Amino acid sequence: MKSEEYLETQPEVAIALKKLATSSQSEVAYTELKRRIIRCELEPGQRITEAQLVSETGIGKTPIREALTRLAQEGLVSSIRGHGYEVTPITLGDLQDLFTYRIIVEGTAAQLAAGHVKAADLQRLDELCQVHYNVGDVESEENYWRANFDFHVMVAEASGNRRLAAAVRQVLEESERVLHLSNILKTRRAELSSEHEGLVEALIAGDGETAHKMVVQHITASQQLVLEALVRSPSLHNINIVPSKPISPA
Repeated sequence: MKSEEYLETQPEVAIALKKLATSSQSEVAYTELKRRIIRCELEPGQRITEAQLVSETGIGKTPIREALTRLAQEGLVSSIRGHGYEVTPITLGDLQDLFTYRIIVEGTAAQLAAGHVKAADLQRLDELCQVHYNVGDVESEENYWRANFDFHVMVAEASGNRRLAAAVRQVLEESERVLHLSNILKTRRAELSSEHEGLVEALIAGDGETAHKMVVQHITASQQLVLEALVRSPSLHNINIVPSKPISPA
């Protein structure tokens, strides 16, 4: 019996397969749209519609709608009644909150991880430190971002606190959009690698205080460069980086 004939006699199977296909497409749509938002291909404050995204991605309307619903739940987009969606703007207050939170959770995780990283994980951390990139080369930059994310998550997981590790993973995902927006890879190439290597040394030595201090310095330096890059950007007003509160006239 041919598969088409079988499905005609088993409608419940056909329905299940259709749902599975839609679910798979929904995941593809979610992954692609989230990638575009994090990479700022869809910029903060940009208006988007289902029809536009269907046209750009070639993915069906239902999977796109389901993906947008998930992204809205994560705070990356918001629905505008009758006008599609808006990519969530970034405020200066958001930036301050984000980096402050990173210092708290990543600093604590690194302190707890010191002296508790397994040998195999230390080797992997060292390998991640060796991942480099060429500015402007999309593939090498993507590889670096992935390695950077994995490095920070591995350190957090070594803390032995699953909730803390989950918090670090979440805040790193939120931070990546800001880091892409500031083009930080163009300004901190040497520092990023050396700071990671220094942290690994502190973890091996079991020096929690130094590990915490290095993470704080690493994040604080990134915060300063992000703010400077955004303030200098000629497209500052176009990318919708806005003050968290209205600025009173002088």
